[in-house]
Amino acid sequence: MLCSPVYFDIEYEINPWMDKDNQVKQDVARQQWLQLNGIYGRMGWQVEHIDPVEGLPDMVFTANGGLVIAGKVALPTFRAPDRQPETAHFRQWFEQRGYTEFLQPKYDFEGEGDALVWNDIIFVGYPWRSDKPVHAELAEFFGKKVVSLQLADARFYHLDTCLTIVDDQTIALWPKAFTKEALKAVHNTVPNVIEASDEDALAYGLNASSDGKNIVLSDRAMGLIKTYQERGMSVHPIPISEFQKSGGGVKCLTLELR
Repeated sequence: MLCSPVYFDIEYEINPWMDKDNQVKQDVARQQWLQLNGIYGRMGWQVEHIDPVEGLPDMVFTANGGLVIAGKVALPTFRAPDRQPETAHFRQWFEQRGYTEFLQPKYDFEGEGDALVWNDIIFVGYPWRSDKPVHAELAEFFGKKVVSLQLADARFYHLDTCLTIVDDQTIALWPKAFTKEALKAVHNTVPNVIEASDEDALAYGLNASSDGKNIVLSDRAMGLIKTYQERGMSVHPIPISEFQKSGGGVKCLTLELR
């Protein structure tokens, strides 16, 4: 699921990247988003769209609109009041398309921004924007094992900003974004862990979308681009400068509908 950036700008500041004095270039953001939309189409992905809503500039970051597994939807319980009205619009979209099983978490939860599916496991991040107690809610609702990962750098406030699901054997991450215990949990779970450089992490190279064969990521993450190419993947680098001004990138703009 994607959402056109018609109303995307920086109207408030709720993460370390956002600065109302560093506004989005609307025409550039539109072109970057269109490029992402086009790449997904050429990769053969079926792309659905949710209508943007005036006054909700961050709806463009659809990854926060829920977590969808086997047709079941865990809706977001946004921490920031500015984003809380988005939940009703995402729920309506799902209901209009026949989804019937919903979880509205009691605790703060920001969808796929903080919950990434790897095989039958859900990696869930905390504490910047999602609460640790929500992990038990997700485990019960989806009937899957949840691995809790504590984030340690406020610039990487969502799990999807510092960890990429590459394929069923591999993830990539920036070690400095995690506590020692979280890193140990990942290494104890995943056979292959790619560690990104500081430069690639700060270029939002880990905020990426992959189907195991194709991967889309920031065009400034040169080290990761080379690593994925050497692995034989089809790599699609794209510019994300305007969305990073708001703390977003490729994955933030993308909600996977399983």
